[in-house]
Amino acid sequence: MDRMTRGFVVRLVLAVIAAIAIAASIVAATSAPITWTMRGEEWELLAPRNLALLAVAPLLLLGGWRSLADLPRAQLALGYVVRLALLALLALALARPARTADATRVAVVFLVDVSDSVSDADLARARERIDAAWRARGEDVVRVVTFARDARVLEIDDEVPPIARHDDGAGSDLASALQLAYGLYPPGHLRRAVVLSDGAQTEGDALAEAQRAAELGVRIDHAPFTEGPPGEIAITSLSLPDALQAGQPFTVRVRVFASQPTTARLRLYQGETLNGLDGVRDLELAAGDNEIALRSVVHVPGPVTYRAELEPRGDDRFQPNNRFATTVVVPGRPAVLYVEGTASAATHLARALTAGELDVDVRSPRAMPTSAAELERFDFVILSDVPADQVSASAQDALDRFVRSGGGFLMAGGEQSYGLGGWRGTRVERLLPVRMEGERRRDQPSLALALVIDRSGSMSGEKMEAAKQAAQATAELLSAQDYLEVVGFDAQAERIVRMQSAGNRIAIQRDIGRMAPRGGTAIFPALDTAFQDLSITRARLKHVILLTDGQTQESGLPELVSVMRAEGITVTTVGIGADVNRSLLTQLADLGGGRSYFTTDPRNVPRIFMQETTTVTRNDVVEDYVRARVVAPADFLRGVDVASAPFLRGYVATRARPAPAQVILESELGEPLLARWRVGLGWSLAWTSDVKARWSADWLRWGAFSRFWVQLVREHMRERERHELPMRAEVIGDEARVVVDAIGDDDEFVNGLASTLVVEGPMGARSSDRIREEHVLRQTAPGHYEARFPLSRYGSFVLRAEHRRDERMIAESTSELVRPYPREYARLEPDLALLDRISDVARGRRDPSPDVLFDPAGESVRRREEVWSPLLFAALALFVLDLLLRRVRLLDRGFRAPR
Repeated sequence: MDRMTRGFVVRLVLAVIAAIAIAASIVAATSAPITWTMRGEEWELLAPRNLALLAVAPLLLLGGWRSLADLPRAQLALGYVVRLALLALLALALARPARTADATRVAVVFLVDVSDSVSDADLARARERIDAAWRARGEDVVRVVTFARDARVLEIDDEVPPIARHDDGAGSDLASALQLAYGLYPPGHLRRAVVLSDGAQTEGDALAEAQRAAELGVRIDHAPFTEGPPGEIAITSLSLPDALQAGQPFTVRVRVFASQPTTARLRLYQGETLNGLDGVRDLELAAGDNEIALRSVVHVPGPVTYRAELEPRGDDRFQPNNRFATTVVVPGRPAVLYVEGTASAATHLARALTAGELDVDVRSPRAMPTSAAELERFDFVILSDVPADQVSASAQDALDRFVRSGGGFLMAGGEQSYGLGGWRGTRVERLLPVRMEGERRRDQPSLALALVIDRSGSMSGEKMEAAKQAAQATAELLSAQDYLEVVGFDAQAERIVRMQSAGNRIAIQRDIGRMAPRGGTAIFPALDTAFQDLSITRARLKHVILLTDGQTQESGLPELVSVMRAEGITVTTVGIGADVNRSLLTQLADLGGGRSYFTTDPRNVPRIFMQETTTVTRNDVVEDYVRARVVAPADFLRGVDVASAPFLRGYVATRARPAPAQVILESELGEPLLARWRVGLGWSLAWTSDVKARWSADWLRWGAFSRFWVQLVREHMRERERHELPMRAEVIGDEARVVVDAIGDDDEFVNGLASTLVVEGPMGARSSDRIREEHVLRQTAPGHYEARFPLSRYGSFVLRAEHRRDERMIAESTSELVRPYPREYARLEPDLALLDRISDVARGRRDPSPDVLFDPAGESVRRREEVWSPLLFAALALFVLDLLLRRVRLLDRGFRAPR
C-alpha cells in the first residue's frame, strides 16, 4: 500500500467516525420536537431526529477530496457547497418543519332537510338562503349536505343548484348529516353548520350528535322550516282497553291530527269486516288533535285486529298515515269458526255448540280469514257445504297452517261440499282423511259428455294448457260406463276425441294433449256437431260443457240449445277472460238447463270442469236413509249412543285414506261418515253428511245431537294448556327486536330452549301484501332469548313463538308489533324546541344572516402547516445545479476545448 492510499484510508476512517459522532449527537439532542418563534409565528421540527442525515457531510467532503474531474478549483468548491446545501435541505425536509398561526377563515356546511314532511316552499327558501351565503362567501368555504333517511353531499359549481328531494323521503336523520359534515371542513378553518329543517327527526339522536359536534369545535346555527305540509290529516293512535271480555261492549279510541279544520270519513274494521256497532263515522275535524270514540264488541276470544282508515274530504298530502291497525288478544271460552254456505242453515249447529260453552262465530265463505294469524283466535274451524270457488287460495293456505300448528278442522258435507263443490285437487282436500271419490253404484245412470272447447288464436298459451288439463281431468273422473267426446273449434269444428267409452283413457289423454290453438271463433258448428253425436249415443244422461274466451254474435245459438234441451241434452257454459260474452253464455246455460261459470284465471278451469262433471254424474251423492255405525272407538263418543241415533237422509260418498286416517262412523254401505287423522300438531276431520235440515233433519231433533258435536269439537280443538312465556317487541329504525324472558314456575331461568318465532302481517292487508317469516330466537343470556330482523313493511304484525325441548313444545309466546307507517308521516308539526336545544349545545344561533355566518367574531383556530414541500423543491433545484457543476465548465473563461 503506497503512501497516498494509506492517507486516504486514514481520512476515510476519520470521516466515518465523524459521521457516527454527528449522528449520535443529533439523535441524543432531539428526543422531542424542536420549537422556536420567528416573526411572531411558532415554528417546530416534528421529526428532528431525521437531521441525523447531516452526518453524511464528512463523507461527501472526502469524496470531493479524491475527485479526478478536470474542473477549476472554484467550480469544484462551489460543487461541494451545493451538495452540502442539498444535504441540509433534505435533512431539514425530513425533520418536518411546521409553523403554527391563528386562522380566521370560516367554513360553513348547510344541512338541508329534504324529507317528505318539508314543504316545497321551505326548500325554495332554503336555496335562496344558501345562494345568498354562496355569493357572500369571499375567501371562506361553503358546502351543502341534503338529508332525509340518509345524507348526501350536494355539489356546487358556479351557482347553487335547486335543492332536490331524495327518492326515499320517508325519514329524517339529522345526526347522520352532521357526521357527514365533519369530513367536509378543510383544515385551518373555523367550523360552522347551519341546520335548515323542521326538527322532526325520525332516526338517530341529533342532540347527542350536537354535543359531539361542539366537542369537535363545530358551531351549529339553525333556520327552522315552519310551514309544514298543507292540509294534512293523520291517524296518530288507535287504542283499546287493556282488559277485554268476549261479549262485553267497549270503546275504541282513535286519535286524528289535522293541520287545519277539515272533514273526513272514518271507517273502523274488526278483522276483515266493518266494526258492527260503530263502523263508519263522518268527522268534523278541528286543527290539532281530535279524539274519536267508537263502540265495539268482540264475540269470539282470541287475537283480533282493529284497523282504522280515514277517507279525507279535503287536501291531504300523505296517504300512508290515513291507516292504523293494532291487534289485541281477547280472553274467553274456546272459539269455533263456523263457515256455512247457506247462512240461514247455521242456526242448529251454532245453537248446539253455544249450549256446550263454546263461542261460535258464524261467517259466510267470503268472510273467512285469509291468514293463519287471523285464525289464531279460533280453536276449531267448521267448513259446511261451501264450494271451493268461494274460499280463496290464501284462505286455504291459512287453514292448512292453522291445522298444522295445532288447530282443529272439520269439513261437513252438502250439495256444495267435497267433490260436488269442486274441492278435488285443492289444498283442503289434501288436509282431509278421505279422498273425494266414491264407488259407482249400479243404479247410477251412464253419462254421455261432450266437451266443446274453444281453440281459437286467443286461447294460446296458459288458456290452452288449462283447457287441456281440464279435459284430461274430466276424462279421469268418468267411469268405463260413460262416454266422452271432445270437439275443438276455431272457424271450423273438429272432433279431437270421437264419442267413445271413457275407459279408453290412454288414447283419450293422448288425443287431448295434441289440441292446439288456431284461427277464429265459430261456436255454432261445434255445438251442432256435439248435438248430432249425442243424439245417436245411448246414455241416460247427455250433457255438454262449452268453454270459450271470446265474443261471438252468431245467430241461431239460443234456438239450437233450445232444441238440444228438448232432446234431453243439457248445456253448461264456461267463460274465461274479461272479454267473454257473459250475457250470451248465461242465456245458453239457462236455456240448456245447465250452469254458467266465469273466471279470469285460467288455473280455475280444471276445477270448474271437475265440479261440473261431478254435479252432472252425481257419483258422489248418496240420497237414501242410512244409519251411522261405530267402527272405531273414540273418547268423544262417551255418553253418546250412536246406535240409537235416527237415520241420516244422505251423504257425500268418499273413500278413506290409508292409515293413519281413522274411520269412526261409516254408512251401511261401508263408506265413511266420520273420519279423522292428525295433520302436524292438529286434527282434520271429515263429516260426509250435512249439519242442517236436509240430510241431517232427523239428527237435529236427536237428544244427543248437541252432546255429540260439543264433545267432538272439544276433543279435536287446539290445546291451549301450554305454559305462556312473556314476549315483548319493539321497532328500532327499520329493524324489529323481539325478546322472550323464560322463567319457570320455580322462578328459575329456563335455558337451552329451541325457540322459533313466526311473524305474520300486516294484519288486515290483502293476502298478497302480507309476509310470513320464521326467525330463530337465540339465547343471549340466562333465560333471555332474542331475535332481530329487518322489517320493511308497515302495519300490525302478529308474533307467535314456539319453545321446544327435545323436539317437544313446552311453551309458547304471543304478542304484536305495531309499525303503522313511516315515522316521518307522524311528525307533522315542526319540533322547534329540538332545534333550539341543538344550537344551545353547540353555541349556535337562530336565523343567522350571511354576514354573521362568516364573521369570526373574535374566534380563531390554531393552524399548523407543515412547510417541507418548499424545501424539497429547493433541493431538486440544487440537484440540477450540482449536475451542471459536475458536467459543464462554468467558471474557466480561458479554457478552449481541444480541436
